Amino acid sequence: MFTAILTWIKSKKTFLKVQSGTGDNLLKEDIREGYVDYCLWSTFRPDCIDIDGELNMECLDSGMVLFRENCTPQAALESSYRQAFGTDFDKDDIAVLMEE
Repeated sequence: MFTAILTWIKSKKTFLKVQSGTGDNLLKEDIREGYVDYCLWSTFRPDCIDIDGELNMECLDSGMVLFRENCTPQAALESSYRQAFGTDFDKDDIAVLMEE
């Protein structure tokens, strides 16, 4: 199980953060439909890097991807990328900055 992945999406000049779900967001309807896991994603664009070390970031969009099997880090990243940007996953467009 992964906790979080932070990536830089080169073509969008945007950060994509993907977090594993805790189970709290699965609705009874989701479970009835066969979903057992999920991940949350958010996209951010850095507004500026200040000299005092602060990185101000504005959340652009966010969402949740449901899975009918246990979510792996790779599946979470690929599904979140597709949902966030509406395009096929492109491994060459991504730089993984942090993975926990």
